[in-house]
Amino acid sequence: MGEVSVALVRRETIHKLNLKYRGKDSPTDVLSFGIDGPYGEMVGEIVICPGVASSEMGIEELVVHGALHLSGMDHGEDFEESEMAAVQGAVLRDVGGGG
Repeated sequence: MGEVSVALVRRETIHKLNLKYRGKDSPTDVLSFGIDGPYGEMVGEIVICPGVASSEMGIEELVVHGALHLSGMDHGEDFEESEMAAVQGAVLRDVGGGG
């Protein structure tokens, strides 16, 4: 287990990050960046833009969503979007955040 940092940023910042790292010229609600390092140290960063996030998705959900990406899940290649949503809901229920 290691540390994950969570950064809350403005629309302009997440737009630039999304363009630089994903080639998508638009803002997004959450991005995840894995960091390779020794066991027990920083494993990743989750960047959240509350201004882009839907009113239905709270910060807790976005953190879990980002953490699932850090763990290797996606929605489109290896996992169906519904599979990721199901895991996300289960994690939120387990930690008491709804879902």
